[in-house]
Amino acid sequence: MVTVFGYDLNEYLQSTIKFAATNPWQFIYYVLLVLSPLFLISAILAWKLAKEIQHKEKDKKRKAKREANIAKTRRHKAD
Repeated sequence: MVTVFGYDLNEYLQSTIKFAATNPWQFIYYVLLVLSPLFLISAILAWKLAKEIQHKEKDKKRKAKREANIAKTRRHKAD
């Protein structure tokens, strides 16, 4: 018997499983209703991460191109 904050977790789990077995569509609806904000937050954070990765790749290419141009200019000055 596991209790948290005065509630018996075993009894709560059994009642939840019984509800899911008797009302499967309603149970799925409630689960999706509870999880949908988390899905939205996850999508927003994934989009921000993708934008940040693209920005860093663009910066890296721009810096590499600038370094190549500087190296080329130094070679021409040395000749």
